[in-house]
Formats: sequence, structure tokens, C-alpha cells
Amino acid sequence: MRADGSSFELGEPRGGEAPAVLCVHGLTGTPYEVRRPAEALAEVGFACQGLLLPGHGTSHGELNATPRAAWLDAVVEAYDALADRHARVYALGLSLGGVLALGLAARRPVAGVVVIAAPLDLGRLVRSVVPWLSRVVGSLPKTPAIFDDVARARHPGYDRMPLQAVTELLRLAREVEGDLASVRAPVQLIYSRRDPTVPRHNADRVLRGLPPGERELHWLDDSAHVVTVDREREQVARRVVEFLLRIEKAASG
Repeated sequence: MRADGSSFELGEPRGGEAPAVLCVHGLTGTPYEVRRPAEALAEVGFACQGLLLPGHGTSHGELNATPRAAWLDAVVEAYDALADRHARVYALGLSLGGVLALGLAARRPVAGVVVIAAPLDLGRLVRSVVPWLSRVVGSLPKTPAIFDDVARARHPGYDRMPLQAVTELLRLAREVEGDLASVRAPVQLIYSRRDPTVPRHNADRVLRGLPPGERELHWLDDSAHVVTVDREREQVARRVVEFLLRIEKAASG
């Protein structure tokens, strides 16, 4: 049985001094991908919102027709709404969501950022072939990059990868990389050494682009790409909670 892929709100939405976390899923995915770390954060006092990105939750054809600006605009709009109600707003993103979280942090005073398996560069082959192939083939079959058999079977989302959407991701990643020097918030990076989608050098590439500040990088050894639901999902959730609690404690005095 597939898991619930709808948007979510977890924790106590009290506003005021209660910290909030905007949680953003990956390309072709759903908010389910970031629900487990959000649940762990809600248990310790964070109000968490899981956003469904434009072009998702409908059809892969619609995603193929969605421009990258729509994704970033949706994330900025969701942040602004949370910032109207909460003293501090953090961002957490997986894959495309991680790229968007960095883009958000370059544009808004995000209190802290968790970047999980985010691609700035998917490799020369993808860069050269996908933009050309997208003009010939609209999409290709896909299987979620998850080692855990049960988690992979339950994973909601599209079963095809829209290639124009991948091209938009590549363009967005280049734009966000150019904005990394504007990110002042503390940043936590989580990547897997066995990720078949995002090459390892992406972690160093993000770190090189960021200005000096509080940064930490954690490596996983038994997860594929969607690490938030894979074999090490509890380790991911624990790392996220430890990081954001530490930042929140310092911010709240």
C-alpha cells in the first residue's frame, strides 16, 4: 500500500516564539519524503509544514510543463506565510528540495538550513544528454532510489521522470550555486556515499560555495538517494533534530 503523499502540518502551530520548519520534497516526489524528520522535529516542539511543490501530485506531464521559477516562488511564499506567524523559520529539503532550501536561504533570513542529498551537478552525461533527449522523449520510467524494499514499495510519487523537469532542475541548480555566497544561515548537509543519483562531490561543491559560518556535513553508508525513508532514516531524523535544536537554543538565548 502506498504511503500518504499529501502536504502536512505537524506540531503545535502556536506562532510567536514557536520555531517552524518548512520541509520540501524532491523532484517527482511528495511531502512523504520529508515527513519522518518532520515528525521527529514536531516531537521536540517545532511546527513543521510539508509543502507539495507545483507540478507534483497531479501528473508527470504537468511537471514537465512547470518552470523552475514556480518551485522557488512556492517555497518563498510558504516561508513568508510561516514567518508571519513564527519568530524563526528553518528550511529542510531533500534533493530538489535541498536546492530550493539553499535558494530560499539566499533570499530570506532563514534561521537554519538542512540540505539532504541536494544536487548542484548531476554529472557530465546528464548535463549533456538530458536537455537534448527531453526534446525527443518526454519522460523515462523510473524507480525510486531506495535500498529498503518495503520503503521503496510504499513510496508515493511519479513512476516516470519528466526530462524537461530535469533540465529545469539543472538550470535551477546553476542559479542557486551562484547565490550560495548570500547564505548566512547555519547549514547542515547530509549525503550518502552510495547515492546512485547525486555524485559525492556535490557535498564539497555546496560547502565551497557557502561563505564562512556554521556548517556541518554528515555521510551515510547504507542508503541510496531518498535517505529520509531508506535504511538510515532514523539516523537522518536524529541528526536533523540535534542540529536544529542546537541552533534554536542559541537563537532563543
